[in-house]
Amino acid sequence: MVSKKRITKAGITLITSKSQDEINDALDIINIWRYNHMHPLNIMKNSVVRLMIKNKINPVLVSQRLKRLESIIYKIDLNDSMGLGGMQDIGGYRVVLRDTKDLIKLKMVLQKNRNHKLIKINDYIEKPKFSGYRSIHLIYSYNSKIEKYNGLRLELQIRTKLQHNWATAVETVGLITKTSLKSSQGPDEWLYFFKVVSSLFAIIENLPVIQEHASKTIEELMLECEYLLSKLNVINILKGLRISANKIDENNYPGDYYIVLIKAQEKKVQILSFKKNDLERASNEYLKIEKSIQGSSNAVVLVSSNSIKSLKDAYPSYFLDTSHFIYALEKISEGCNTMKITTANN
Repeated sequence: MVSKKRITKAGITLITSKSQDEINDALDIINIWRYNHMHPLNIMKNSVVRLMIKNKINPVLVSQRLKRLESIIYKIDLNDSMGLGGMQDIGGYRVVLRDTKDLIKLKMVLQKNRNHKLIKINDYIEKPKFSGYRSIHLIYSYNSKIEKYNGLRLELQIRTKLQHNWATAVETVGLITKTSLKSSQGPDEWLYFFKVVSSLFAIIENLPVIQEHASKTIEELMLECEYLLSKLNVINILKGLRISANKIDENNYPGDYYIVLIKAQEKKVQILSFKKNDLERASNEYLKIEKSIQGSSNAVVLVSSNSIKSLKDAYPSYFLDTSHFIYALEKISEGCNTMKITTANN
């Protein structure tokens, strides 16, 4: 059991202390607290799966993860008044759905469900973030008779497949540019490119475009997208980054939890698999690797998945794979070319 006050203090130590011993002690405390989220995550994920089966909602994928140390530090640094103890997405699980119809249906089901304490909903579908990010976040407070689990906050994200493709592409480019594009930090042209694509995806799904594009037509957005695709050489860059998954598929990685180490500059990925009864060892190994890669361009994550294939579908950014996003961009480019030809003929 680690108190909220002790966790918040560890978070402050992490970003202010110059003593490596103090930092290491803080990391150990944070890792224990982070690990405590895994059991509630399993319960909550299984609960939402049962709800979807009952209501005949067929998801594209369901996944869960523990927040990366690098992301924890960044978030504390960005908003030090919040405190680590108040962070609501240390344990996160996600449902990706086929379309907006299933998305809206699941949102209504979750709002009516009284099995878990829902404390907040952030709807970034109707009101997308400034960056163009779209998803619905539901924040829960976990109720348990076991003290170390009771009151832990967990975040469920639900979004469509198209929104998922956009978000994972942002994460992939963020890894290679070493910036937090998803937090609107990074090269302006890349940030604006993803805004334009977000609005085009929104039009496809009959959703509101971001406020910045409220007065623009679809033709104007398509032309802007085409210009940025060419200027930034987006498609070729993303295709060149993709890590070949063939070797990974050929190997057998039996397990329930996976540590994925991404070496973005080398275009390599390493995977460690763990069984359910090895979760504590996985958590300790996760922290060990995180400590070793601090300050480098590498990234590591601990996730739950029932196979390598579902792991890659849920977290394509960790394999630098933007195949589905590239396909959507190529369709936009084709549409833009058709529009130009039609305009010229008229």
